[in-house]
Amino acid sequence: MAYQSGFGLPANVLFDTERARRLFSKKWFFAGTRGDVPRPRDYFTFEIFNDDLMLVHGSDGKIRCFVNRCAHQSAKILKSNTGTSSASLVCPNHQWSYSIDSGALRGAAIMGADFIKSDLGSSSALHSLPVREVAGLLFVCLGEQADDSDMTEIESILGPYIDDFGLAKGGYKLAHHYREIVPANWLQVMVNNRECFHCQLNHKGLLNLFDPSSFNAMSSPGYEALFAAAVQRWESLDLPWKEQAFNLNDSCRVARYPLKDGFKSITFDGQYASKKLIGGWQDYDASTLSIWLNPNAWVHFVSDHIATNWVLPIDEKTSMMYSSWIVHEDAVEGEDYDLDHLTEVWRVTNAEDVHLCNSMTRGAMSSYYKPGPFADAEQFCKQFCDWYMKYSG
Repeated sequence: MAYQSGFGLPANVLFDTERARRLFSKKWFFAGTRGDVPRPRDYFTFEIFNDDLMLVHGSDGKIRCFVNRCAHQSAKILKSNTGTSSASLVCPNHQWSYSIDSGALRGAAIMGADFIKSDLGSSSALHSLPVREVAGLLFVCLGEQADDSDMTEIESILGPYIDDFGLAKGGYKLAHHYREIVPANWLQVMVNNRECFHCQLNHKGLLNLFDPSSFNAMSSPGYEALFAAAVQRWESLDLPWKEQAFNLNDSCRVARYPLKDGFKSITFDGQYASKKLIGGWQDYDASTLSIWLNPNAWVHFVSDHIATNWVLPIDEKTSMMYSSWIVHEDAVEGEDYDLDHLTEVWRVTNAEDVHLCNSMTRGAMSSYYKPGPFADAEQFCKQFCDWYMKYSG
């Protein structure tokens, strides 16, 4: 079935993993933040198309991406989701070791003393993938010839909004990371993320934090008054607030939303998530700075933490969802923040979305499936589908 703009993606597109691989081989995708790997030797592992990858914070401060497989017999090198490596990356099978800065082979005792200096030893480095960093956000591409115009666009649009958080300069730590295998097609996870009309019935906890008009291009006297007061506050702090929305060529969207009156952070009870403020904030602000990134992420900055959510395809019917909560480096668990309280909103909301997306994927597998039309207010769903078709061909 041919794709028709303004409608959902047909099954032959949704379940075409080669098309998806083409996209991820030429477009940059979100793969975490410097807060996920804040110190030298910190690492973060992830998976895409059943390929195991790792981000490693080098001794020189640069963050690199390597294939998480040994050049000897393809064993996985780093088996934990996150952690801190030894001075070298060491395979647990036969102790081949690699530089955390270059991926070059450093040791392979089983092969003899001269092996490392041989041509074969020199060519036995870990395979590396290109990484770009924008204001502390990390992006990876599976191909070697990625289009850097995406990064230029993201930096020019997002920089004025997130530079104040100083994520690229450090001062943060990973409070918690969670990942889940999602029995749903990754494209349907992203389409679901690009609208919130499903929130009214399915995310009642999340909507308790916001006026419903926040996400759905709606308006009400109450929300207009709430937003006007927030704008006055943001402008007094010299904070940009005007939404920068997607169009066909955009890689990102950014918007600042007020929380309900009296709320200090993204928590169900509206109380602070951490006692330690971030990003230059001197007091808790009842707002969130939210960004959405093509092809795979949504990130929320508040005055006491950063929450990242992103998804990657595993196969045509399965994806992996990653979520991290980043806090001030001096924040102490149990003293400055409670882990359940910090993470509850997105843990609950993402679990609700998993059920919705699984239902959508099962529906798209039906012989009766036919893509339905998007409403005008579902403009970002249409934009995402148009964008995907343009760049995945």
